[in-house]
Amino acid sequence: SRNSIALNTSVWAQITKPMETSNPETKTPAPEKKEEVTTTPAAEAPAEQPKEMSKSQLKKLAKQKNAKPKMSKEEKMKAWGLKANGAAAGEKKTEKKAKAEKPKQEEPTFVNKTPKGEKKDLSEPMAATYAPNAVEAAWSEWWEASGFCKADAQRAMNLPEDKKFIMVIPPPNVTGSLHLGHALTNAIEDSIVRWKRMSGCETLWVPGVDHAGIATQVVVEKQLMKDEHKTRHDLGREAFVEKVWEWKRNYANNITHQLRRLGTSVDWSREAFTMDDNLTAAVKEAFIRMFEKGKIYRSKRLVNWCCSLRTALSDIEVEYIDIEGRTLRKVPGHGDKLYEFGCLTEFAYPVENSDEKIIVATTRLETMLGDTAVAVHPDDPRYKHLHGKYVIHPINHRRIPIICDPILVDMNFGTGAVKITPAHDPNDFECGKRHNLEFINVITDDGRINENGAPYTGMMRFDVRVKLEEDLKKLGLYVGKKDNKMQIPICSRSGDIVEPLLKPQWYVDCSEMAARAVEAVKKGELVIMPKEHENTWYRWLENIQPWCISRQLWWGHRIPAYRVLVQEGDKWVDNDVWVAARDAEEAKQKGVAKLGVAAEKVRVEQDPDVLDTWFSSGLFPFSVFGWPKETDDLKAFF
Repeated sequence: SRNSIALNTSVWAQITKPMETSNPETKTPAPEKKEEVTTTPAAEAPAEQPKEMSKSQLKKLAKQKNAKPKMSKEEKMKAWGLKANGAAAGEKKTEKKAKAEKPKQEEPTFVNKTPKGEKKDLSEPMAATYAPNAVEAAWSEWWEASGFCKADAQRAMNLPEDKKFIMVIPPPNVTGSLHLGHALTNAIEDSIVRWKRMSGCETLWVPGVDHAGIATQVVVEKQLMKDEHKTRHDLGREAFVEKVWEWKRNYANNITHQLRRLGTSVDWSREAFTMDDNLTAAVKEAFIRMFEKGKIYRSKRLVNWCCSLRTALSDIEVEYIDIEGRTLRKVPGHGDKLYEFGCLTEFAYPVENSDEKIIVATTRLETMLGDTAVAVHPDDPRYKHLHGKYVIHPINHRRIPIICDPILVDMNFGTGAVKITPAHDPNDFECGKRHNLEFINVITDDGRINENGAPYTGMMRFDVRVKLEEDLKKLGLYVGKKDNKMQIPICSRSGDIVEPLLKPQWYVDCSEMAARAVEAVKKGELVIMPKEHENTWYRWLENIQPWCISRQLWWGHRIPAYRVLVQEGDKWVDNDVWVAARDAEEAKQKGVAKLGVAAEKVRVEQDPDVLDTWFSSGLFPFSVFGWPKETDDLKAFF
């Protein structure tokens, strides 16, 4: 159009006009270029007009017209008022000071005028901007007081399954606080629960928290040391457990407070705690039933042991640190000393009645005090002449057999000879069972060397690692040290290095339960969505291991198992006979029946250990409804 041609012509004329530039060296304007001015009568104007340009082309040309010449770094700094060190020439500081001195405009404080439990007072005008504390106030208290989220067991019993919707919150640790993941999960679950409730279902969402055995005990022990400079042993078991209850009453309401703040529509009248009396009764009942069916048993095997907490740990309470080679680390209980990890230490065992030696290697030199064999591969030609012979332990002078084990030994790795410590290594433990070896524990519960590790008895285990290296050098049996990529197992609660120790513990045989769970998914009785996660289900449950359920703590459900002692003359004899019972009197009756002796010759002692926290949490979906009692809640909702 005529207008666009005129615009283009005008812009083109402006853009093609010579620019004024500055000489960066002299800072003086460049000499103007003279323009030749010619006049052309309108009739003689050129027939061709400039072509119409697009908007982007116009913008580009306009930028070129207005572009400023490039400035040197010094010019830029001067123009911006900067000194050589890059700080503003006093201006930034002045501006910051002025900002600080400027009085902050106070926002109006929200005052909740609604009486607790009543419907929210909405008489005040709504704020101009969203204020969460104002918007969220009063609603959840009104919902709770009105019983909108409370389920009715009698009504639920008369409804078909598709008209009922029940969930329990997997109980979070009583010591903890909710994080963003919890908030997201609760928001999604709350949406589902509210939708089901509005759809006419009898809906129940049960809240609760877990007593968190190790986590809670650690928190209270630290507080006790800080406030009173005492350990739990100074107080004794009963007084310490009372301290934990006191802590729980005073400090452990964070999670329930946060759930209320989120407006989570749970039934607070059914709130549960895993140490409540009814849940404790459920724990005892479950243990007794499983013990009498042979599903719970006592066995002496290797456990993950934390020397700082003096308790066994589950696999998920052990974290692993990867190290590439020689690394120095502090260890809890060992002061500020640094100890070497990520090294493979080689030393030699002298062969009995011979000048020959067998070189072995280890990453945990202190465990050699508990060695009970040296293993070689039966097909390794280097050691065939030593089959059936012995080596002599250089420190305690025990005779140690040379055994053949094709399962454990790789003759192409290292020297092809392996030291065997059945009481301190999982692989050696299995090897020890295969060859009926002696199991010698050399480490105490608090991480010291015991009498089996003489002459180092009483020394901390990593100090002995250093001392043994020195002593082996003096004996001429130290060979050398190499970097070794490895993982260090760390207790997630204390930061201590986890020690595999041989301990008698209580276990659950999970094989039948796991098989039933696998079968339920394969038959379609249980549906996992999305379907690809079925593989995770199978991977865990088809490779299930016995579950160690005992913990050497004071806070938690004490194991309802009793050792039965029998009187023989003046002595009470322990034949490792155990019964499971609700109390000592019931245990004595069961002991008498089991051993067939007179009641006056029987005495029982309860196991001092407590159950793994997840033993009680695993019962949560039905213990919250009153199981093992046949309650209305259990009939209606489980």
